[in-house]
Amino acid sequence: MRDGSISTAGAPPPVGQAGPAAAPPGLFAQFGRPTGPLGRVAGWLMARTDADDRWVVDLLDVRPDDRVLEIGYGPGVAIALLAARAPAGLVVGVDPSDVMARQARQRSRGAVRAGRVRLCQGDALALPFGDARFTKACAIHAVYFWRPLEAALREAHRVLAPDGLFVLAGRTYRPDAGRFSPSRYGLTDAQLAEIAAGLELAGFRSVASERRDLGRETIAAFLARR
Repeated sequence: MRDGSISTAGAPPPVGQAGPAAAPPGLFAQFGRPTGPLGRVAGWLMARTDADDRWVVDLLDVRPDDRVLEIGYGPGVAIALLAARAPAGLVVGVDPSDVMARQARQRSRGAVRAGRVRLCQGDALALPFGDARFTKACAIHAVYFWRPLEAALREAHRVLAPDGLFVLAGRTYRPDAGRFSPSRYGLTDAQLAEIAAGLELAGFRSVASERRDLGRETIAAFLARR
C-alpha cells in the first residue's frame, strides 16, 4: 500500500537494514497491505489528516491536463486532491489492497464515474502500465514497503514520460517519538541517502529533497526528473 529491502512488519521500518526500532505487530502491520476490519481502520487512520498529501500535491505542481500516477494510493486522499487539479487530465492509482481500492473509489466516486480517475490493484514492482504513460507520479508513505527498492524505482522511471516529475515522500525517524507513533519507525538519514542514491541508479536526474514539519511528524520528499 501506501508502500532495497524494506520490511512489511509495520509503519516505516528500513530500506536496507533493520530500522531504528522494530514496529509493534497488529494494526501497524495493516499499513503495508490493509485487509479486513483492521485494514478498514488503518485506512480511516491514514485519511484523518491530509497535510502531507496536500504538500506532495503542491510539489507536483499539477497542470489541468496532466496524466498523474499515484503508487500506493491508500484511502485515496491524494487521488481526490490530484483529480481536483487535473480536470482535463487523468489521475491513475495503483495499490495492492482491495480494502483501499473501495475506500478510494468512494472518496472520488464522481471523478471515477466521469472517467477522470482510474484505480487498480497492482504491485509497485510491476506497474500495469506501458512506458512513458504519465507526466507526473508520486508515492506517499509507500516506499517503506518496496522490496527491493531498486526495482520499484525503475518501474516508476519507466512509466514516466521524458522530463516527467516524480515525488517520493515518507516520514523521518524521530528518536523521541512514543512507541505507537509512526515517527518512531521512520526513515533515518542513512536510509534517506540510500533512497536518493537509488533514484539516480534508476535513471532519474535532478534529484533533490525537501523536508517539512507537519504536526508531530517530519516528512521528507524527493523530487526527481525522468
